[in-house]
Amino acid sequence: MQTNENDNLSYALPGWALNSREVVWLWFFLTERENVRLDDCSLNSPTMRDQIAQYLDYKPQLRDELNSARERELLPEEAFGWIEKTGRQPKWLVAEAKKKTNLKLYSSVFRTLSSKPQLIALFDLWKTDFSRKEGVLYRLSVDWNEHLQTDKIFIWFKDQDERGKCSLAWSWLEKNKPELTRIEKPFTRLAELLEFFDHSGASSGEKELYVEKIKRRWSTQKTRENNPNKKQYNFELTNNINDALDKLAQDHHLSRTKILEKLILSETEYRLYLAPQ
Repeated sequence: MQTNENDNLSYALPGWALNSREVVWLWFFLTERENVRLDDCSLNSPTMRDQIAQYLDYKPQLRDELNSARERELLPEEAFGWIEKTGRQPKWLVAEAKKKTNLKLYSSVFRTLSSKPQLIALFDLWKTDFSRKEGVLYRLSVDWNEHLQTDKIFIWFKDQDERGKCSLAWSWLEKNKPELTRIEKPFTRLAELLEFFDHSGASSGEKELYVEKIKRRWSTQKTRENNPNKKQYNFELTNNINDALDKLAQDHHLSRTKILEKLILSETEYRLYLAPQ
């Protein structure tokens, strides 16, 4: 969308659309490649456009270079048509694109862009040929679809207890993997959990391990809630006693806990083995 079509910048670069994408590209072309010091300002604002126009008045020979570079470096808008405007996907793609392009843009102007414009800016500013840009963009689409396959690891969270399970997952991670949660916001929904793991750096195997441990913690928690009169105890048994307990459980087709329960209740009632103190 063209704005301020009669301003100084439109006169400096006739024939340009000078939409947000082109102005962002011009801004970073000057600040990153030409090392021009420009004041940070709102995206495509009159101030931003005037600063670019003023520099082009100061260095008019740069206009031919800009015209040529725009033709060489900006992929057509349709190339980015498969990318969603907001949400999890463009955020993941931006993180991956930074790795592939090796571009580091620290300006507050870049940070004010939403995820999809950030991704487009990275490709626009990447100094490489069209074919490589197209190939990497295609590879990103393949990688994203492969990444989505790992979502099945987290299918357990999607039910009526989603909020409770996700909150428990955050608590478990905060306690057991604080390096992953230190700068992150707590999540309570599956969509937030998925986005957290998108950028956690955890492998598929690590994700599966974490989910299994969270499942066990959830099961223990639900058991305690459903049996308020029961409490879990941890104590050590010698190997001989442990083997004997296993054999009693096997012989009587009962759990180890049930065997201990019956032995303790029997001794409490009949006082057969322990002499009173």
